[in-house]
Amino acid sequence: MNATLLTGSAPTRARFSFEVFPARSGAAALALGNSVQHLSAVGPDFISVTYGANGSHRDASLDLLAYLREHTDALPLAHLTTVRESRETIRDTIHRIMDAGIHDFLALRGDPPRGLDESSPEVAGSLSALELTELIAEARAERPAFTSVGRTAVAAYPNGHPLSRGPSADIDWLLAKEAAGAQFAITQLFFGADEYLGFADAARDAGLQMPLLPGLMPVSTSGQLRKVASLAGRPAPAGLERAMEEAGGYAPELGVEHTINLARELLAGGAPSIHLYTFNRHEQVLAVLSELDLLPTP
Repeated sequence: MNATLLTGSAPTRARFSFEVFPARSGAAALALGNSVQHLSAVGPDFISVTYGANGSHRDASLDLLAYLREHTDALPLAHLTTVRESRETIRDTIHRIMDAGIHDFLALRGDPPRGLDESSPEVAGSLSALELTELIAEARAERPAFTSVGRTAVAAYPNGHPLSRGPSADIDWLLAKEAAGAQFAITQLFFGADEYLGFADAARDAGLQMPLLPGLMPVSTSGQLRKVASLAGRPAPAGLERAMEEAGGYAPELGVEHTINLARELLAGGAPSIHLYTFNRHEQVLAVLSELDLLPTP
């Protein structure tokens, strides 16, 4: 598996990256700032920042991206979504982010806002992730100094996109996004290493060249576990679900242990890196990296 990542070279050991989201209160912002400092200090390949449906929290996302750029050594990667956004509005947003000094993007269509569904005309008419990948490439070309700067990531779905016609269609779509300019992909959440490894093998057999980063989330609560199950499209492991409930619904150590074991299988199977969803906390993800011996030596 191609292990070349954002550095442009193959790492001597497995690498990692993180996802955070904008804080929604002053107290949360202070806590997030503290966590971001801890996360950036261990040298991730990048820290991605989420972007709400219909541009919600857009300014907060840009503020967090700017904070990462100005106050940490981490590479900020900006999520972009298209639901209910016009092509020109999205283009303007891309330029605005680039003008702030951020050149790396995760191209997503995004989920329908609350109260709407896929049948809503304003949702169905949104640009696809493939069209967004093409638009990012166009926006870079409109700023000649930025044409060769930055990378575009896209999403991949080991267990199938909810709207997919089948596994082969998911892989065809991923190949099309690579052809449109994507340089790496980050997967949706999953529980079993075979889900990622089987999908990765099938994608490689079909001609995929770009790195495929498995997305992992060390859950702390039963509620988070149910959320991951919903996103993964698979039931949570019965043993983990039962142990979490027996612990009263809050047991971060169980989520950390599951993620460590899963990551070990993935890395042994050839995954080039792991992408960790942090819930804006640093303790659990750093515990995972510590047990995997991926943290830098002091």
